[in-house]
Amino acid sequence: MYTRKVEKTGAGLVSLMCRLHKNSVGKYRKLSKKLANPSLLFELRVLFERRYTLMELLEWIHEKVEWSKGNIIRHNDPMEILAYGKGRCGEFSILFTALCLAHNYRARLILDISDHVWTEVFDNKQDRWIHVDPSEKKIDDPYMYERDWRKNLKAIYAFENENVENVTKRYKIEKNGAIAKLDNSCRQKR
Repeated sequence: MYTRKVEKTGAGLVSLMCRLHKNSVGKYRKLSKKLANPSLLFELRVLFERRYTLMELLEWIHEKVEWSKGNIIRHNDPMEILAYGKGRCGEFSILFTALCLAHNYRARLILDISDHVWTEVFDNKQDRWIHVDPSEKKIDDPYMYERDWRKNLKAIYAFENENVENVTKRYKIEKNGAIAKLDNSCRQKR
């Protein structure tokens, strides 16, 4: 099998990006519903003798799953991720989100359309969503991607039991009119 390089510019590129954007959103919307399945959550919850804190869950995941940049089989089922024992940001976030839900935290998957996945957990005391990056073991550092990774964030979505919310502004250091050019372009084409 060979891959042909396709160069697109202007409207063709926007159209291609919109299709990819829409496919990713659809995939994660379905996945968020799957993670809320009560039988899955029960299966995960029985792995623990008590309710864990977020940091304890992060430590537990890093004991069970090895972060790997190498060639791995990708999984989106939490039990398969545990059995395989290797993953990247997607696997860490899927497993962490499911574990949070199993521990009765309100949690949702976060997708940066460009290439990263993490989690948000709702803090009832603060009445806000808290950023958690399971692969990095970071809690409440939403600007880390622009500040430390020097990412140019375009569109970031939160997925909770099939509901989708654009949360790009929460992760942008500078809030300006150009936050989600791609998102706005795609919305206009619908």
